[in-house]
Amino acid sequence: MRYLAMTAAGVCLLAMSAGVQPATAEGASAPAPIVLAQVELKKETTTQKVKRKVKRAWRNLTGTQYDVACPAILPISHSTCTETGSRNEARAKCQAANPLCSVSEAK
Repeated sequence: MRYLAMTAAGVCLLAMSAGVQPATAEGASAPAPIVLAQVELKKETTTQKVKRKVKRAWRNLTGTQYDVACPAILPISHSTCTETGSRNEARAKCQAANPLCSVSEAK
């Protein structure tokens, strides 16, 4: 009985997944793909690129660096985190950005 129910369910799934295309009227073109407004990427201007690079360079020069190992128990991946502020604030920012990871001072 169990095999019959499993076979019937498999046949139903196979029948539903058969690639049946709806009929289109002759001369009608395929519908245009839907593009969401959130998906459209905005081009970054040159001044924005320069500003972003200057901020990153300044943060790397003046910020506190930490080693991040994920996950905390058995580290598989290692990365670095650079944040500004006092040592405690910078460490808290790195821990908030990398949950369930071990954060230690970079050498």
